[in-house]
Amino acid sequence: MSEPVSQGEARYLRAALMMAEVARRFLAWMEAAAEQLAPERSTALAAEMTQLFRDAFATARSAVDAAPPPPDLAAFASGVREGFHHAETAFESFASFTAAPPPERIPRVLGALHELAQAQASFYLFRQALPPFADFWQLPGTTVPDEPARRGDGSTTGVIRVSSGGHHGGFALYVPESYTAERSWPVIVALHGGSGNGPDFLWTWVREAKSLGYLLVAPSAVADTWGDIEERGLLEILAWLSQQYRIDRERILLTGLSDGATFTLLYGLAHPQVFRALAPLCGVLHPANHAIGNLDRARGVPIYLVHGARDFVFPVQLARAARETLAAAGAVLTYRELPELSHTYPRSENVRILDWFAALPAR
Repeated sequence: MSEPVSQGEARYLRAALMMAEVARRFLAWMEAAAEQLAPERSTALAAEMTQLFRDAFATARSAVDAAPPPPDLAAFASGVREGFHHAETAFESFASFTAAPPPERIPRVLGALHELAQAQASFYLFRQALPPFADFWQLPGTTVPDEPARRGDGSTTGVIRVSSGGHHGGFALYVPESYTAERSWPVIVALHGGSGNGPDFLWTWVREAKSLGYLLVAPSAVADTWGDIEERGLLEILAWLSQQYRIDRERILLTGLSDGATFTLLYGLAHPQVFRALAPLCGVLHPANHAIGNLDRARGVPIYLVHGARDFVFPVQLARAARETLAAAGAVLTYRELPELSHTYPRSENVRILDWFAALPAR
């Protein structure tokens, strides 16, 4: 028979639940807002966010400060507070960017997105004990059981960090908790944008990987962005992964954002025997593709090319030119030009990409 809950413990648990509910609503709102980010829209988004969440954050913080956790909940309380702190920091960073000097504005928005990823990493560990997050990383309509992560050689599941080595800057790995070696698993390799990192970028794909049954790898570039060295590094990572887990070497999807998209095409077309398909988002077709013969290898390669009509970093005309060049080279091209998308990650494309990928015939 379980011990009765004390009044102090009950008061803390109610406050922690309030904190989790506010954080869940904020993370969901920010996820949707991140897809709308653009120079002409960001000020209005920041104002809307402030109106929706400033009082909610303050109320939840006050409730927890007034209800200290009992000693036996110290580890849980520390994790929840850490996740909430990252959410609060994301809020403050985004809310303050309009008042910052122009050179600091984009870094503040990027800082908010970084804190958003950190908040997800914290709350994911406690999702089974926090009802507001119980289904946050589950696609609607899917019923994959959410099991605890396992630890052990060849069977470790959940979110894993691997340090730099060889020709890569380290990588973050997500292995669905439902993983079993009884079947082979398809793989998503996701490349971050310039000045990004793998551990943050991982969270753009965890929900889809968890719900639809993919191993997910998010490498970090050795320097600020991708270069020649990481081409070999990706092959080293996949070799390591195939030794640890049962992966389907014929079902590896390479995708990326911005610089990650540019190098998705560069690395992917260089190794069409390794990557079954490519999904570059908001990048360009690097001139080196011509020089190293990648266009000669593009024939028959499935490519899902996404670009925003409002992209202010890589104007959409570059994507249209890439579409024509790749189509002329014989690539099996799906082109998605999103009329309202600027230079930011179109999260709503993830399921479409995986539906497209799953429908590809065997080679």
